[in-house]
Amino acid sequence: MNACRRALRRPSPSPSPWWLLVALFLALPAAAQQDDDAATLDTVQVLGPPRPLQAFPGAVDTVDGATLRAGQRQVSLAETLVRVPGIGVLDRQNYAQDLQIQSRGFGARSTFGIRGIRLVVDGIPSSALDGQGQAANFPLGALDRVQVLRGPLALQYGNAAGGAIVAETALDGPGGPRVEGWLGGHGSHRLQAGYEQADADSPWRWQALGSHFATDGERPHSAAERAQLDAVAQWAPDERRRLRLAAGALRQPDTEDPLGLTRAQWREDPHGTAPNALAFDTRKRIDNAQLGARWEHDYAPGRSYWIGAHAVGRDVLQYLAVPAFAQQAPTSAGGVIDVGRRSAGLEAGHRWEGARGGLSIGMDAGRLDEDRRGYENFVGDRLGVRGRLRRDEDNTLRNVDAYALGDWTWGEAWSALAGVRRSRLRFSSHDRYLANGDDGGRLTFEETAASLGVARAFGWGEAFASVGRGFETPTVTELSYRSDGGAGFNRELRATRYDSGEIGARWRRADGHASVTLYRIDGRDEIVPAHNQGGRTSYANAGRTRREGIEAGFEGRFGERWSYAVAANWLHARFVSPYAYRVASGGVPVRREVAAGNRVPGVPRAHGYAELAWHGAGDRLGAALELRASDRIAVNDLNDDHAPGYALLALRLQWRAPASGWHGFARVDNLFDRDHAGSVIVNEGNGRYFEPGAGRGFTVGIGWSGGR
Repeated sequence: MNACRRALRRPSPSPSPWWLLVALFLALPAAAQQDDDAATLDTVQVLGPPRPLQAFPGAVDTVDGATLRAGQRQVSLAETLVRVPGIGVLDRQNYAQDLQIQSRGFGARSTFGIRGIRLVVDGIPSSALDGQGQAANFPLGALDRVQVLRGPLALQYGNAAGGAIVAETALDGPGGPRVEGWLGGHGSHRLQAGYEQADADSPWRWQALGSHFATDGERPHSAAERAQLDAVAQWAPDERRRLRLAAGALRQPDTEDPLGLTRAQWREDPHGTAPNALAFDTRKRIDNAQLGARWEHDYAPGRSYWIGAHAVGRDVLQYLAVPAFAQQAPTSAGGVIDVGRRSAGLEAGHRWEGARGGLSIGMDAGRLDEDRRGYENFVGDRLGVRGRLRRDEDNTLRNVDAYALGDWTWGEAWSALAGVRRSRLRFSSHDRYLANGDDGGRLTFEETAASLGVARAFGWGEAFASVGRGFETPTVTELSYRSDGGAGFNRELRATRYDSGEIGARWRRADGHASVTLYRIDGRDEIVPAHNQGGRTSYANAGRTRREGIEAGFEGRFGERWSYAVAANWLHARFVSPYAYRVASGGVPVRREVAAGNRVPGVPRAHGYAELAWHGAGDRLGAALELRASDRIAVNDLNDDHAPGYALLALRLQWRAPASGWHGFARVDNLFDRDHAGSVIVNEGNGRYFEPGAGRGFTVGIGWSGGR
């Protein structure tokens, strides 16, 4: 626990970040003007067609494919998204629950998967219509870039879009076969093989990549296995017509779940496993398949249209550690979750392009069908096996969105981007297990998201400002039960609404770039747990919240051999108004009060990443020292316990032989073997908040690329 005592000091809520912004705003432009040979501007391809970064009036960053794979294990987005300002990644070290990714605090409450952030991979949504997403679908070994959009402009993606992570396979590489693999501690290993066809004389380009990952787990009962296959193809007979196809499949059989630990358990064994995880053999099986297609046609000068479709199937079987006595209540849904989800979507749009701007209009329509069953997780005295049926229902979600997006420029330096999206989401449920009452029903949400941003280009870069309003509807799970214990949908649950604003600047010069953004987000009707009893968790709206923060990123080189990267974040996320909720204590409902001013749980006040790298001649050899740091994190709304802060170092080494196509890497994570909580389970009803982070780990990998 020495690492806990070495936790980072809690930052003062003084206005120092505001002064930092002013200082950077004054100092960096002067420094950038010392070099007139600015690097080629990147482009942004979120929210419509590609546009120059200098004309994009919001906070956005791109992680290219080389960075995604340079000395990395390529298992999860946690490896590289820490480089992006405004993004927080809490690595649960639990492959049954996936990562927890936050964008300016959005998504911090998710107990599994990703919530509050829009995920898109090669045009296929990895976020369901109700806002719940999975990051495991990102094929890191194949992607050419991941763009991360924060702030008001992300709200244009519609429901639950506090941020957007959009990944793309570009199909413009050298082509040919490639094979990579690595070995690590705890029986961990990964192998991937792929092929890319990139013949310049053919209208067809395609890439396929398969991978297999397995580990015995950092903690007891945390073994996992994942097999994944992804393919992307594009047919472009000329510059005006493009057909893009994408397909993927993922399978995780019987992924063990070590669960969270209470503070006492974590103190006793910082890498331990909850005893009930062993007793109930908690585990999860995931099967996911997806297919997407998109046709684009520039049929006339300044005129284009697109049509797209996708389909996703996801099956999940999960064994929980719900005690047998807790399942005796008639309202209990059991301790085994068996869910099958089938979703499909259509999109169509048109764009008019002029000399000074353009207008895009479009429609999205989707449907999600969910077959959900619950079973007892015991038979007689035997635990961790499927028992009697306790829940059986069909859930359906339909949505129709209509949107318009316009961008224009005036003068030599000014540009703007504005948009509006109208969404209609209809939830319905048909309950076939009526022993605990009829939990079926229908509910409709009609919401509007809108944003406006303006950018001003200078010789050193650009300054920008944007404002927006967005929303987040409840998920199917959150709507399932009423807080008063009665049967039927939770009709009192309202969508959360957010008003967001940001102001920032980006600087570029030949040897690097930097960005700083200041933002504020006001939320109303935040969705929080309201009642937990008899195996059911219900949700309510908590009133008002506020998030105020500053994020900064710096990347560059100095000399011929050295480079650096820094991402720093400060965020004050708190409840502005008080609220109350109920929990079961000894079978008796207990009312708990959350005071105004309490921190929003799961969100560190300060966190960041820093990297110092050395590059050999021709980049044949390389080495880097990585630092990841986080302030302490409140684990619940009451703020009566916290996961301590930490600072971790990692070392990576890389080599490559361009002539032969061989390359390799070695890395040591958590160099000094610090004990820390990698993540927290917010408001966990049994006090098992703490998810231990990984100790010191070694990885060695090698690969070969036939296309060089």
